[in-house]
Amino acid sequence: MKILIDFGIKFILYSLSVFGLWLFINKFLINFFKGSSRYVKPESNTKPLEDNKFISHLRLLLFVTLGKNKDKHVYLFIFISLFLFLFSILIFVSLFGTSKFFLLIAMFIFIGPYLILRVRLSGIQIDSSYEGVAFISELTNMYKINNLNMVSAIDKTIFTLKDCPHSKKALFNLSLSIKDYRSEKDLNYAIEGFVATTGTEWAKLLGINIMESIINGTDISLSLDSVLSELKEIKILIEKDRRANNEAFNMVKFVIPGVYILSFLAANKLFGFSFKKFFDYQFGTPLGVRLFVVIMVFTIISFIAMFILRKPKFDY
Repeated sequence: MKILIDFGIKFILYSLSVFGLWLFINKFLINFFKGSSRYVKPESNTKPLEDNKFISHLRLLLFVTLGKNKDKHVYLFIFISLFLFLFSILIFVSLFGTSKFFLLIAMFIFIGPYLILRVRLSGIQIDSSYEGVAFISELTNMYKINNLNMVSAIDKTIFTLKDCPHSKKALFNLSLSIKDYRSEKDLNYAIEGFVATTGTEWAKLLGINIMESIINGTDISLSLDSVLSELKEIKILIEKDRRANNEAFNMVKFVIPGVYILSFLAANKLFGFSFKKFFDYQFGTPLGVRLFVVIMVFTIISFIAMFILRKPKFDY
Protein backbone atom coordinates (compact mmCIF):
# COMPACT_ATOMS: atom_id res chain seq x y z
CA MET A 1 0.00 0.00 0.00
CA LYS A 2 2.92 2.33 0.74
CA ILE A 3 4.18 1.83 -2.82
CA LEU A 4 0.76 2.80 -4.17
CA ILE A 5 0.78 6.00 -2.09
CA ASP A 6 4.30 6.87 -3.29
CA PHE A 7 3.23 6.21 -6.87
CA GLY A 8 0.17 8.46 -6.48
CA ILE A 9 2.20 11.31 -4.98
CA LYS A 10 4.89 11.11 -7.68
CA PHE A 11 2.29 10.92 -10.43
CA ILE A 12 0.48 14.02 -9.12
CA LEU A 13 3.74 15.98 -8.75
CA TYR A 14 4.96 15.06 -12.24
CA SER A 15 1.54 15.84 -13.71
CA LEU A 16 1.44 19.26 -12.06
CA SER A 17 4.99 20.00 -13.23
CA VAL A 18 4.27 19.07 -16.84
CA PHE A 19 0.93 20.91 -16.76
CA GLY A 20 2.69 24.03 -15.49
CA LEU A 21 5.28 23.73 -18.27
CA TRP A 22 2.47 23.37 -20.81
CA LEU A 23 0.75 26.51 -19.53
CA PHE A 24 4.04 28.38 -19.82
CA ILE A 25 4.87 27.39 -23.41
CA ASN A 26 1.32 27.00 -24.75
CA LYS A 27 0.99 30.61 -25.93
CA PHE A 28 4.38 30.56 -27.63
CA LEU A 29 3.55 27.32 -29.44
CA ILE A 30 0.22 28.64 -30.69
CA ASN A 31 1.85 31.84 -31.92
CA PHE A 32 4.55 29.82 -33.64
CA PHE A 33 2.05 27.56 -35.38
CA LYS A 34 -0.07 30.53 -36.37
CA GLY A 35 2.99 32.10 -37.92
CA SER A 36 3.87 28.90 -39.78
CA SER A 37 0.40 28.71 -41.32
CA ARG A 38 0.06 32.29 -42.51
CA TYR A 39 -0.03 31.16 -46.15
CA VAL A 40 -2.76 28.57 -45.58
CA LYS A 41 -6.28 29.69 -46.25
CA PRO A 42 -8.41 29.39 -43.06
CA GLU A 43 -10.84 26.47 -42.96
CA SER A 44 -9.81 25.45 -46.44
CA ASN A 45 -9.54 21.85 -47.58
CA THR A 46 -6.87 22.74 -50.12
CA LYS A 47 -3.69 20.70 -49.84
CA PRO A 48 -0.51 22.82 -49.65
CA LEU A 49 1.87 21.81 -52.39
CA GLU A 50 4.85 21.55 -49.99
CA ASP A 51 3.27 18.79 -47.87
CA ASN A 52 5.09 15.46 -47.80
CA LYS A 53 3.11 12.20 -47.66
CA PHE A 54 3.23 11.97 -43.86
CA ILE A 55 2.01 15.54 -43.22
CA SER A 56 -0.58 15.20 -45.98
CA HIS A 57 -1.89 11.99 -44.41
CA LEU A 58 -2.15 13.59 -40.96
CA ARG A 59 -3.80 16.68 -42.43
CA LEU A 60 -6.46 14.61 -44.19
CA LEU A 61 -6.99 12.46 -41.09
CA LEU A 62 -7.46 15.51 -38.86
CA PHE A 63 -9.77 17.13 -41.40
CA VAL A 64 -12.10 14.14 -41.70
CA THR A 65 -12.20 13.31 -37.98
CA LEU A 66 -11.99 16.76 -36.34
CA GLY A 67 -12.58 19.26 -39.14
CA LYS A 68 -9.07 20.73 -38.62
CA ASN A 69 -6.48 20.87 -41.37
CA LYS A 70 -4.29 23.94 -40.85
CA ASP A 71 -0.56 23.72 -40.20
CA LYS A 72 -0.89 24.56 -36.51
CA HIS A 73 -3.35 21.69 -36.01
CA VAL A 74 -1.02 19.16 -37.67
CA TYR A 75 2.06 20.25 -35.72
CA LEU A 76 0.13 20.54 -32.47
CA PHE A 77 -1.01 16.94 -32.94
CA ILE A 78 2.61 15.84 -33.44
CA PHE A 79 3.68 17.82 -30.37
CA ILE A 80 0.98 16.22 -28.19
CA SER A 81 2.08 12.75 -29.29
CA LEU A 82 5.73 13.50 -28.46
CA PHE A 83 4.68 15.10 -25.19
CA LEU A 84 2.79 11.96 -24.11
CA PHE A 85 5.77 9.79 -25.06
CA LEU A 86 8.30 11.84 -23.08
CA PHE A 87 5.95 12.20 -20.11
CA SER A 88 5.31 8.44 -19.95
CA ILE A 89 9.05 7.73 -20.21
CA LEU A 90 9.66 10.14 -17.33
CA ILE A 91 7.04 8.43 -15.17
CA PHE A 92 8.21 4.89 -15.95
CA VAL A 93 11.92 5.64 -15.43
CA SER A 94 11.29 7.42 -12.13
CA LEU A 95 9.11 4.59 -10.78
CA PHE A 96 10.57 1.43 -12.30
CA GLY A 97 13.95 2.37 -13.77
CA THR A 98 15.11 1.75 -17.33
CA SER A 99 13.25 -1.11 -18.99
CA LYS A 100 12.64 -2.22 -22.58
CA PHE A 101 9.14 -3.30 -21.59
CA PHE A 102 8.11 0.17 -20.41
CA LEU A 103 9.83 1.70 -23.44
CA LEU A 104 7.49 -0.36 -25.63
CA ILE A 105 4.52 0.78 -23.55
CA ALA A 106 5.67 4.41 -23.98
CA MET A 107 5.80 3.82 -27.74
CA PHE A 108 2.23 2.49 -27.57
CA ILE A 109 1.22 5.68 -25.72
CA PHE A 110 3.06 7.73 -28.36
CA ILE A 111 0.94 6.30 -31.18
CA GLY A 112 -2.17 6.44 -28.98
CA PRO A 113 -3.52 9.77 -30.37
CA TYR A 114 -3.04 8.50 -33.92
CA LEU A 115 -4.83 5.25 -33.08
CA ILE A 116 -7.69 7.22 -31.53
CA LEU A 117 -8.10 9.24 -34.73
CA ARG A 118 -7.94 6.08 -36.83
CA VAL A 119 -10.63 4.45 -34.70
CA ARG A 120 -12.74 7.61 -34.92
CA LEU A 121 -12.22 7.65 -38.70
CA SER A 122 -13.31 4.02 -38.90
CA GLY A 123 -16.45 4.82 -36.89
CA ILE A 124 -17.25 7.80 -39.12
CA GLN A 125 -16.71 5.72 -42.27
CA ILE A 126 -18.92 2.88 -41.04
CA ASP A 127 -21.75 5.20 -39.97
CA SER A 128 -21.54 7.33 -43.12
CA SER A 129 -21.50 4.24 -45.36
CA TYR A 130 -25.05 3.47 -44.14
CA GLU A 131 -26.16 6.89 -45.38
CA GLY A 132 -25.28 5.93 -48.95
CA VAL A 133 -28.74 5.02 -50.24
CA ALA A 134 -30.47 8.16 -48.94
CA PHE A 135 -27.54 10.41 -49.81
CA ILE A 136 -26.99 9.23 -53.40
CA SER A 137 -30.73 9.15 -54.03
CA GLU A 138 -31.06 12.79 -53.00
CA LEU A 139 -27.93 13.86 -54.90
CA THR A 140 -29.13 12.10 -58.05
CA ASN A 141 -32.51 13.79 -57.88
CA MET A 142 -30.96 17.22 -57.38
CA TYR A 143 -28.48 16.58 -60.18
CA LYS A 144 -31.30 15.89 -62.64
CA ILE A 145 -33.50 18.74 -61.37
CA ASN A 146 -30.65 21.26 -61.74
CA ASN A 147 -29.99 20.42 -65.40
CA LEU A 148 -26.96 18.18 -64.74
CA ASN A 149 -25.12 20.94 -62.84
CA MET A 150 -23.15 19.04 -60.18
CA VAL A 151 -22.02 22.13 -58.23
CA SER A 152 -25.59 23.34 -57.90
CA ALA A 153 -26.80 19.81 -57.09
CA ILE A 154 -24.32 19.54 -54.22
CA ASP A 155 -25.44 22.87 -52.77
CA LYS A 156 -29.12 21.93 -52.98
CA THR A 157 -28.52 18.45 -51.50
CA ILE A 158 -26.89 19.97 -48.41
CA PHE A 159 -30.15 21.72 -47.49
CA THR A 160 -32.52 18.86 -48.37
CA LEU A 161 -30.54 15.92 -46.94
CA LYS A 162 -32.03 14.53 -43.71
CA ASP A 163 -30.74 11.97 -41.17
CA CYS A 164 -27.33 11.87 -42.89
CA PRO A 165 -25.05 14.04 -40.69
CA HIS A 166 -21.73 12.68 -41.97
CA SER A 167 -22.65 12.94 -45.65
CA LYS A 168 -24.07 16.42 -45.09
CA LYS A 169 -20.85 17.60 -43.44
CA ALA A 170 -18.71 16.02 -46.17
CA LEU A 171 -20.82 17.67 -48.89
CA PHE A 172 -20.58 21.04 -47.13
CA ASN A 173 -16.78 20.84 -47.02
CA LEU A 174 -16.68 19.71 -50.64
CA SER A 175 -18.94 22.58 -51.65
CA LEU A 176 -16.60 25.12 -50.07
CA SER A 177 -13.59 23.62 -51.81
CA ILE A 178 -14.97 23.29 -55.34
CA LYS A 179 -16.03 26.93 -55.45
CA ASP A 180 -12.47 28.27 -55.28
CA TYR A 181 -10.15 25.47 -56.41
CA ARG A 182 -7.25 26.69 -58.56
CA SER A 183 -6.18 23.51 -60.27
CA GLU A 184 -7.20 19.93 -60.90
CA LYS A 185 -4.89 18.87 -58.03
CA ASP A 186 -6.81 21.08 -55.61
CA LEU A 187 -10.12 19.60 -56.74
CA ASN A 188 -8.70 16.08 -56.51
CA TYR A 189 -7.57 16.68 -52.92
CA ALA A 190 -10.99 18.08 -52.00
CA ILE A 191 -12.68 14.98 -53.41
CA GLU A 192 -10.15 12.77 -51.56
CA GLY A 193 -11.38 14.32 -48.31
CA PHE A 194 -14.97 13.71 -49.36
CA VAL A 195 -14.28 10.06 -50.25
CA ALA A 196 -12.27 9.50 -47.03
CA THR A 197 -15.37 10.33 -44.97
CA THR A 198 -16.87 7.03 -46.17
CA GLY A 199 -13.86 5.09 -47.45
CA THR A 200 -15.97 2.73 -49.57
CA GLU A 201 -15.74 1.58 -53.17
CA TRP A 202 -19.03 3.27 -54.00
CA ALA A 203 -17.72 6.54 -52.53
CA LYS A 204 -14.58 6.30 -54.69
CA LEU A 205 -16.74 5.70 -57.76
CA LEU A 206 -18.97 8.61 -56.78
CA GLY A 207 -15.92 10.85 -56.31
CA ILE A 208 -14.60 9.98 -59.76
CA ASN A 209 -17.98 10.80 -61.29
CA ILE A 210 -18.27 14.10 -59.41
CA MET A 211 -14.82 15.13 -60.61
CA GLU A 212 -15.64 14.15 -64.19
CA SER A 213 -18.90 16.11 -64.06
CA ILE A 214 -17.29 19.25 -62.61
CA ILE A 215 -14.23 19.32 -64.88
CA ASN A 216 -15.68 18.11 -68.18
CA GLY A 217 -19.43 18.59 -67.69
CA THR A 218 -20.08 14.89 -68.46
CA ASP A 219 -23.59 13.56 -67.87
CA ILE A 220 -23.21 11.01 -65.02
CA SER A 221 -26.91 10.28 -64.46
CA LEU A 222 -26.65 6.65 -65.55
CA SER A 223 -23.62 6.08 -63.34
CA LEU A 224 -25.38 7.55 -60.29
CA ASP A 225 -28.44 5.40 -60.95
CA SER A 226 -26.22 2.31 -61.25
CA VAL A 227 -24.46 2.97 -57.93
CA LEU A 228 -27.79 3.56 -56.20
CA SER A 229 -29.28 0.37 -57.64
CA GLU A 230 -26.35 -1.77 -56.45
CA LEU A 231 -26.49 -0.29 -52.94
CA LYS A 232 -30.18 -1.13 -52.64
CA GLU A 233 -29.50 -4.73 -53.64
CA ILE A 234 -26.90 -5.35 -50.92
CA LYS A 235 -28.80 -3.50 -48.17
CA ILE A 236 -30.74 -6.58 -46.98
CA LEU A 237 -27.64 -8.79 -46.68
CA ILE A 238 -25.65 -6.17 -44.79
CA GLU A 239 -28.47 -5.53 -42.32
CA LYS A 240 -28.46 -9.23 -41.36
CA ASP A 241 -24.69 -9.23 -40.72
CA ARG A 242 -25.01 -6.01 -38.76
CA ARG A 243 -27.56 -7.49 -36.32
CA ALA A 244 -25.39 -10.57 -35.73
CA ASN A 245 -22.27 -8.48 -35.06
CA ASN A 246 -24.13 -6.19 -32.65
CA GLU A 247 -25.26 -9.17 -30.57
CA ALA A 248 -21.70 -10.55 -30.37
CA PHE A 249 -20.28 -7.13 -29.46
CA ASN A 250 -22.80 -6.62 -26.65
CA MET A 251 -21.87 -9.99 -25.19
CA VAL A 252 -18.07 -9.61 -25.36
CA LYS A 253 -17.90 -6.05 -24.00
CA PHE A 254 -19.26 -7.33 -20.66
CA VAL A 255 -17.09 -10.44 -20.63
CA ILE A 256 -13.69 -8.69 -20.78
CA PRO A 257 -14.14 -6.54 -17.62
CA GLY A 258 -15.79 -9.50 -15.90
CA VAL A 259 -12.71 -11.68 -16.40
CA TYR A 260 -10.55 -9.30 -14.34
CA ILE A 261 -13.13 -9.21 -11.54
CA LEU A 262 -13.33 -13.00 -11.56
CA SER A 263 -9.54 -13.22 -11.28
CA PHE A 264 -9.73 -11.33 -7.97
CA LEU A 265 -12.55 -13.57 -6.70
CA ALA A 266 -10.63 -16.69 -7.76
CA ALA A 267 -7.49 -15.48 -5.96
CA ASN A 268 -9.56 -14.83 -2.85
CA LYS A 269 -11.47 -18.11 -2.81
CA LEU A 270 -8.85 -20.52 -4.16
CA PHE A 271 -5.59 -19.05 -2.82
CA GLY A 272 -6.80 -17.09 0.19
CA PHE A 273 -5.64 -13.71 -1.11
CA SER A 274 -7.19 -10.81 0.77
CA PHE A 275 -8.24 -7.62 -1.04
CA LYS A 276 -5.15 -5.81 0.30
CA LYS A 277 -2.75 -8.63 -0.58
CA PHE A 278 -4.13 -8.95 -4.11
CA PHE A 279 -3.63 -5.26 -4.88
CA ASP A 280 -0.23 -5.19 -3.18
CA TYR A 281 0.91 -7.95 -5.55
CA GLN A 282 -0.82 -6.34 -8.53
CA PHE A 283 0.42 -2.77 -8.10
CA GLY A 284 3.19 -3.08 -5.52
CA THR A 285 5.56 -5.36 -7.44
CA PRO A 286 7.24 -4.81 -10.84
CA LEU A 287 5.90 -8.12 -12.15
CA GLY A 288 2.36 -7.28 -11.04
CA VAL A 289 2.49 -3.85 -12.65
CA ARG A 290 3.79 -5.33 -15.89
CA LEU A 291 1.03 -7.92 -15.89
CA PHE A 292 -1.61 -5.22 -15.28
CA VAL A 293 -0.19 -3.04 -18.08
CA VAL A 294 -0.24 -6.00 -20.50
CA ILE A 295 -3.85 -6.75 -19.53
CA MET A 296 -4.85 -3.11 -20.12
CA VAL A 297 -3.05 -2.93 -23.49
CA PHE A 298 -4.72 -6.10 -24.78
CA THR A 299 -8.06 -4.95 -23.39
CA ILE A 300 -7.76 -1.65 -25.29
CA ILE A 301 -6.76 -3.51 -28.47
CA SER A 302 -9.72 -5.87 -28.06
CA PHE A 303 -12.20 -3.02 -27.63
CA ILE A 304 -10.73 -1.22 -30.65
CA ALA A 305 -11.11 -4.37 -32.75
CA MET A 306 -14.69 -4.89 -31.54
CA PHE A 307 -15.56 -1.25 -32.22
CA ILE A 308 -14.28 -1.50 -35.77
CA LEU A 309 -15.93 -4.88 -36.41
CA ARG A 310 -19.20 -4.14 -34.60
CA LYS A 311 -20.99 -3.84 -37.92
CA PRO A 312 -19.87 -4.32 -41.53
CA LYS A 313 -19.20 -1.33 -43.73
CA PHE A 314 -21.99 -0.71 -46.22
CA ASP A 315 -20.06 -1.48 -49.36
CA TYR A 316 -19.88 -3.73 -52.40
